[in-house]
Amino acid sequence: MSTVLRSPPPARPATNDLVTVQLSQLKVGAILHAPIYDAHSERCPLLLSAGSELTVGQIRALERRGVTQVRIHVHEVERVTDEARAPTALSPHQRAVLRQAARHAETQPVARKPAVAGWRCERDSYLHEVRPPARPERDVQLAVEFEQIYENQVRAATTMFREFTESGNVNAKQVEDIVIEQLREMAIDLDEFLSRGLRPIVCDYPSRHSLQCAMLASSVGMTMGLRKDDLVELSFGCLLHDAGMLLVPEHLRLNDGPLDMGDRLEVQKHSTYAADLLSNRNDVSHAAKMVVYQMHERMNGSGYPRQRQGQQIHLFARIAAVADTYLAMVSPRTYRDGLEPYQAVEKLLFATRKGLFDPSVVRGLLHTVSLFPIGSHVQLSDGRIGRVIRGNREHFARPVVEISEPCGSLPASEIIDLTKAPELSVTGTVDACALPWLRA
Repeated sequence: MSTVLRSPPPARPATNDLVTVQLSQLKVGAILHAPIYDAHSERCPLLLSAGSELTVGQIRALERRGVTQVRIHVHEVERVTDEARAPTALSPHQRAVLRQAARHAETQPVARKPAVAGWRCERDSYLHEVRPPARPERDVQLAVEFEQIYENQVRAATTMFREFTESGNVNAKQVEDIVIEQLREMAIDLDEFLSRGLRPIVCDYPSRHSLQCAMLASSVGMTMGLRKDDLVELSFGCLLHDAGMLLVPEHLRLNDGPLDMGDRLEVQKHSTYAADLLSNRNDVSHAAKMVVYQMHERMNGSGYPRQRQGQQIHLFARIAAVADTYLAMVSPRTYRDGLEPYQAVEKLLFATRKGLFDPSVVRGLLHTVSLFPIGSHVQLSDGRIGRVIRGNREHFARPVVEISEPCGSLPASEIIDLTKAPELSVTGTVDACALPWLRA
């Protein structure tokens, strides 16, 4: 039995937090931040889930089912009902709840409509746990804390890989502890968390690469609306996916140049090696095993080890493939330099058009890290140059940038959220090495 436990279904609001309204009072076009229930049954069966849009078709469908009244959460009353016909007979408790909801509306996680078709956006999606940053600038103390945890996890992963490949044993509890800690950091500050997950890998391969692949893949999975236990399984597989590289002959693993066809086939066996070691483990979920086995498959059947295509590839493996490929492209090799983050995103988009990657996953990457990933240096339309410090999710071409300009011996800094500065836009990317004062 897998150690990954499914989360219980979300609790239904207390009855006294629900208010009955006429179906005809619902406002077409409103997005539900909480589910609505049938008012004609004591059990209040669910009619529409959070994140649904109230359309004419949905309301007509409920009418055909004989629904005339629905129960909605009290804090939804003003937002999803026609103001001219909204219910006014609220109890004192309901009025208190409504006032409290209004005061905290800015900070409460709400279910919203998925940004891309095919994504999940349900009440138990982990994205509702990820809070927007209170301030655009980085929290220096938090950055130090996350950095220490990250380096400790790299060391733990290195030891775990060695034990796994030498004895076939994997401490599933230790792996899950790493993953749970990563999800905690993600919820606190996604961009600070991602600033480590997006780094080029220059040492401690494959443990550092696998750790960052788990960080990036789980962030994309969160954006796509996966639940917490889904993200645990996804990250679990990512953390172990490259362990099989330690079983590849060392002269191939450490090769400092391109491989010929025969050598490449030998290296490609690493996914099978790791999958075989996990095949009889009852404490590792099937989904995690599929990530390990299928991460290098491609949507058009050009991947390995089995040339699977499309929906034959597990969703979690499709997510992991995008994260793995992005990190491989930005990381330097002895025979080539790493790509700039923007260039890596461009190549992923091009490869997706050729049919290699799942388009919804690549859009998930864009919504997570922006078109100009954290750490990119960009030039703005007013000529200034800065570094991307945060993404803006749906507005992935308009990130938050820290502008640094030489001023005496030190650069002067200014933070600009491009979603709040419509007069500015990114006109291109900049190689930091070309401007020494950017490297500070």
